[in-house]
Amino acid sequence: MSILGDIAREAILLPWIRGREKSVLTHIADCHTERMGGNTYACTCGHREVHYNSCRDRHCPLCQGAARALWVKNRLSELLPVPYFHVVFTLPRELIPLAYKNQRSFYSLLFASAQNTLLAVCENPENLGGRVGGMSILHTWNQKLGYHPHVHCIVPSGGIAREGDRWIPGSSRYLVPVKRLSRVFRGKLLSGLENAINRALLVGDERFMRSSLKKAAAKDFVVYAKPPFGGPEQVVKYLGRYTHRVGISEQRMISYSSGTVRFSYIDRKANNARKVQSLSLQDFVRKFVLHILPKGFRKIRYFGFLGNRDREASITTVRDLIEKSGCAVPLSATELSIPVYEHLCPTCGIPMTKVLLADESSSDWLKNRLKRIGNIAMVKGFRSTA
Repeated sequence: MSILGDIAREAILLPWIRGREKSVLTHIADCHTERMGGNTYACTCGHREVHYNSCRDRHCPLCQGAARALWVKNRLSELLPVPYFHVVFTLPRELIPLAYKNQRSFYSLLFASAQNTLLAVCENPENLGGRVGGMSILHTWNQKLGYHPHVHCIVPSGGIAREGDRWIPGSSRYLVPVKRLSRVFRGKLLSGLENAINRALLVGDERFMRSSLKKAAAKDFVVYAKPPFGGPEQVVKYLGRYTHRVGISEQRMISYSSGTVRFSYIDRKANNARKVQSLSLQDFVRKFVLHILPKGFRKIRYFGFLGNRDREASITTVRDLIEKSGCAVPLSATELSIPVYEHLCPTCGIPMTKVLLADESSSDWLKNRLKRIGNIAMVKGFRSTA
């Protein structure tokens, strides 16, 4: 059992945990335990191991490794032979309450505002003068698990000319000025929020929401660009540890005992020093559930020339334009390889073989779970009827 699993097992008993929050915490509590069922792996040398199944919930930090590796592997064919930029769009604190009460609507507006800002500013002839494409990723946390919605955008350096017949390479230092991105982003997001308020699409007191927009309009929105990636290979390594990140990882958990949770965090204001935060169980759970996304909400989205339905054909066209421009960066096949993980025997080192279901208790649990939800299903060869 992981530390987060121990916490989740007690958290689901809290009286204020209900609905989707309880469902996610139950998945985390059950992950990699006998309650999820599992399989036994055996080696020819006689060594045997039990491997319990994962919950596959996207909020569970223990389940992101395999999902991340598969997702990154599927993205390899989409890489372009150019450097990439990383741009982050953040919110002023005046909009945080509005975001939390209207998560699905607000997050969608945040995505659209960030993407449309990049498209509009980059198409301006005073800047890049071409149509860009990219991928955006929603994060809702900071290092101390505070509620901090922001969008990360990964953008290839350059864009397609308006005529669609040539590639316009970007600067080696920056894509476009971040101050211009900041001003346009503020205008687009506030305009979208005001329109949503006028159409009664947001939940909350209208006077409070309009007051929040007015206060936010007086602030400079923070948009910053991290140093550009050296090449496409670095993008893969970055995506591999970033896209499927959740609010907190098991590696950051230090301990949970006597109702106190201790975890590490990086203090950006103290020269990135690593520190330890201690919270009561209830305070930790309250922070953790802030970052449970609405059901079915996509936190990774594409835009521009990468947002086409026929993305494969679009990427082929863009790649041809880049080759003709003479600014292509060669891709290294060795650095882009994704390792294949096997169950290796710790005794003799050879691959182990899956032989049977871990134990009968896990099978009984599966049958009882099906009875509780009242479905007719076939699981691991067992039939269950309500």
